[in-house]
Parts: sequence; C-alpha cells; structure tokens
Amino acid sequence: MIKVVLVAIVAGFALLASPPASATFSIVACDSKNCGAAVATNNLAVGATVIYAKAGVGAVASQFETNPSYGLKGLALLEAGRGAEAALSELLRTDDGFEGQDISFRQVGIVGIVGKGAAYTGEVAAGSPWAGMLTGPGYSIQGNGLAGHMVLEAMRERFLKTRGTLADRLMAALEAGQAAGGQTTGRLSAALLVRTSEGGFQDIDLRVDAADQPIPALHRLLGMHEANDEMVRAERALHSGHIDAAKASLADAVRLGAGWDRIWRRAARLEMSMGDKGAALQALAAFASINPVWARSELDDPVYASLWQNADAVEWRQGLR
Repeated sequence: MIKVVLVAIVAGFALLASPPASATFSIVACDSKNCGAAVATNNLAVGATVIYAKAGVGAVASQFETNPSYGLKGLALLEAGRGAEAALSELLRTDDGFEGQDISFRQVGIVGIVGKGAAYTGEVAAGSPWAGMLTGPGYSIQGNGLAGHMVLEAMRERFLKTRGTLADRLMAALEAGQAAGGQTTGRLSAALLVRTSEGGFQDIDLRVDAADQPIPALHRLLGMHEANDEMVRAERALHSGHIDAAKASLADAVRLGAGWDRIWRRAARLEMSMGDKGAALQALAAFASINPVWARSELDDPVYASLWQNADAVEWRQGLR
C-alpha cells in the first residue's frame, strides 16, 4: 500500500514537472525589402511575444517555450551583419534561462533580408506530438504539437506558390498549415506581422488574441486592412483627378471590406464626390444594413443634400427611419 502511494506521489510530481502542452506553427520570411511573420497557437495572445520583424533586416519567431528576448536580440544581430545561422547560434549560446528553462525548451526560426533562413528545435520541444522545421532562401517554417510533417510542407508549398504581397503569402501559408491538420491540441490565437520599407500605416500588425477560429478571423482582419489601403488609394486618385483609377480602387475596397460599415460610408462619400448619386445611394444602403444607427445620422450630412431631390431616395430614407 505504501509503495502504491509513493508511486502515485512520484507520478504526480512528474506531471507537475512536465512542460505545458504546447502547439504552435509559424513562418518568418523576407522579400526584397520587407520582412514579416505569421503564427498560430493554442495559447493566448501569440502575437504579443512570439514574432518580431524589421524591414530590410529580418524576422524572428521564438516558440514552444518562448524566450521574448530572442526577438529584439535576433534582429540586432541580423542588423549588425550576422547571417541567420550565426545569429541563431548566438541566441542559443546566450540564452538567459527565461522562466527557468534552457535551450532544450526553445523552438526558433530566423531569417535575414538575404540568404537562407535558419531554425532550431530543442530536445524538449522535439518531444511534442510532432515537431519540425523547414528552411530555404528567404524563409523559415517551424512548428510543434502538430498533426505531422504535412503541416509544414503545406505551408512551404503555399508560400512559394502564392503570388501577391508578403502579407498575402504569409497568410496563405498559415491557412495551408491549418488545412493540413494544424495543431493537435486545439487553437486559440493567431497573428500576422509585416514591417515594410515605407513604415507607418503600410506596416501590418494584426492579432486575434482568443477565438474559436483564429486563422479565419485573422484573414478577415487582413482583408479589412487591404480594403482600407484600397480606399486610401481611391481617395488619393480622385484628389489627383484620376477618375478611372479611383473607381478601380474603390471597387477593390468594397470587395475586400464588404462587411465593414466604415468602408461603405467612405464609398458613399467618394461616389458623391464623383457625381454618381445612384452608386452613392447603393453604398449608403449597404452601410445602413450593417450599422443603421450610424447610417441615420450620416444621412444628415450636407454632402448628401442633392440626393434628397430624388423621390425614390427620399422614400428609402424615410423607410430607414
């Protein structure tokens, strides 16, 4: 009886000493001038600590048992001229034992603006249900707690074959990983980070901190970001007198941001500026279907005064009230 109790106690301590069940997959990558990362996990707020990037320099992901110092330190090493492999070696050599863990708990991916990416998976991290890494020119893909090797292979294939911006390619890779099986222990958060040479509003830092379907939610946020970019292009094109370019960007904006009230409001105002009252009314109707309270106050703006000379428009407005 005593022996059984002792065995149970020892087993209990073993469970307490074992690392928490982790499951994360990520990709870090650079194109000719921009750098970024995409990541998904079953833990909370993955974008806050796991991924880092700097335009013209590189990107870093530190996961399984994250060491947040790796991000800025890794970027500094890359900016100082270290290659990805050398920077990674230095990070591991100087690991500060964050949260009492050594490099056996780390899984890291790093890539510079030029050259091949580098990755590392420690012994403890490798003991998760499935862990691995794939590197190549301009990227590093890594994951743990995954359904199998096909997750990372699907991410690499999609990343390399997808056309578009770096953000589009990173998002596509993350979605491919999920479609191939993703994590074995569930999902909770996802993030997308792209640092651009232009900086400012051109950068992307999107995070889904807790959701049942974080990757689709992240895709939606990217669509909203791109819709806003297209709307800005449309407004600038109109201001410069390029009507056709304004109309083309406006069409892309409402396609990408079809469920966003703010996009339809801006579309209505832009259509009024271009003299297309019919299109403006259609945009207002879409706006009202999403946010009727805001739409009712919007209709009082003088910018729409000429709309109310049309009986059908007045009837529609009265119906909205």
